[in-house]
Amino acid sequence: MFIELIIVKILNITYNLNIMEQKTVAQNTTYLTFSYVMQKILSFVYFVVVARFLGVEDLGKYTFALSFTTMFAVFIDLGLTQALIREVAKYTDKAKDYISAIIGVKLILGVITFLVVVLGINLMGYPPLTKNLVYLSAIVMVIDSFTLSMWGIFRGRQNLKLESLSIMINQSLIVLVGFTVLYLALPLPYLMAPFIVGSSFSLIFSLIMIRLRLGMWPKIQLNNKLLKPLFLIAWPFAMIAIFSRIYGNADSVLLSYLLGSEGDKAVGWYQAAMKIPFAMQFIPSAFAAAIFPAFSHYYHSDRKQLTNIFDKSMLLLTIVVVPIAFGLFSIAPEAIVTLFGVEFAPSILTLQIMSFGLVFVFLNFPLGALLNGCDKQVMNTKLVGIVLLLNVVLNLIFIPKYQYIGAAYIFLFSHGLLFLMSLFVAKKIIPYSKKKLILVFLRTIVSAVVMAVIVFVLKNYISVFAAIIPAAIVYIVMLYLLKGFTKDDVIYIRKAIIKR
Repeated sequence: MFIELIIVKILNITYNLNIMEQKTVAQNTTYLTFSYVMQKILSFVYFVVVARFLGVEDLGKYTFALSFTTMFAVFIDLGLTQALIREVAKYTDKAKDYISAIIGVKLILGVITFLVVVLGINLMGYPPLTKNLVYLSAIVMVIDSFTLSMWGIFRGRQNLKLESLSIMINQSLIVLVGFTVLYLALPLPYLMAPFIVGSSFSLIFSLIMIRLRLGMWPKIQLNNKLLKPLFLIAWPFAMIAIFSRIYGNADSVLLSYLLGSEGDKAVGWYQAAMKIPFAMQFIPSAFAAAIFPAFSHYYHSDRKQLTNIFDKSMLLLTIVVVPIAFGLFSIAPEAIVTLFGVEFAPSILTLQIMSFGLVFVFLNFPLGALLNGCDKQVMNTKLVGIVLLLNVVLNLIFIPKYQYIGAAYIFLFSHGLLFLMSLFVAKKIIPYSKKKLILVFLRTIVSAVVMAVIVFVLKNYISVFAAIIPAAIVYIVMLYLLKGFTKDDVIYIRKAIIKR
């Protein structure tokens, strides 16, 4: 309900939607955000437990298999689900024909992609255990792609409640089955069973809901008349998805492949460090989803208001992410050892490097939303493509010598570069103030440095986690004294929270 009030108020502040439209968007955002938060929490807890049970090397094998197949998953969907959502929103009566055509083409794409994954992992010369993990993960990859399109029908009808429920049940099943596998001390490949069970449930549940709620039963057919326009709509979404998936997983795959016998340990340490900051990614993701319609609306009607919303968005996310980054840096040793054990101590430096990369990860969300909302999605795709290419080249150069530490620095550099290039393009859309943005950064960084010093001092006397609360208070006070935010900003946020 709290999130719903925020979104309703933001929608009302930014542009005129009727009450029903506001409530629909707000409820959908609330359902999906809540489900993603719960999923992130359960997923993180599950990962920590799995890491402790498996140890570094087996965790490396396990996460490599998931990363490897995740890169290929996009080649089954190819942006078709996004096209489906858009078309169903316009032509509700054609939903059955659209989904039937997509199922037909996905069966072909699914088989081809699965075979490519099998061929690829065999050509790379991995041992049987790793191959089996990849094969099982590829099954999940195919199932999830079909489920994605099923829920696309509901998204097109602006109904995200059932999908949100499915997400939470799916993750709960993964945790339940996974803990059972760990308790019974079954061999490593059995840890793919939780994903197969969870994904199978989601697919079956989505099909049943389509039948019960929408009164339709998807068929398998290839309809070229429908598929051709769908692919024309889908290709920009496909390109950005391909770049994003490879960009997000290539580092782990290259670590495993390039380091040979040392690759599994390197991936284990790298993934343990990465899991902590990325557990917080739902914050900018939900925020970007909320402001995207406003960016799109005001790009065509009021550039001054567009600039104002962008400035406020960057301010709020900077105020949130900078202390998170410095906080993670200061508690990294205790966080890694407490969560994963002493065996994962090499992950500490990796986490400290990635914590600063998290700043750019957060701020790239509103920048991406601005570019996509202002008809610059092709440019956004090009930027991600450039950074992806550079990321892969740098990983190929530095991983053999610097291993997971090199990959962490490349992670920081790549996200920072995407941030700077996106800012450059954004300047051509809106006249945001560089000076104001730099001042926001400087004030938050100074405040966060003081906060981090407080943590470093206090953790010698009290628990490091107990030191977080007084340090956070110091950060807020320092930021206010440095005019990092003003009374007007507080009033703006208050208006977004308090119901009219």
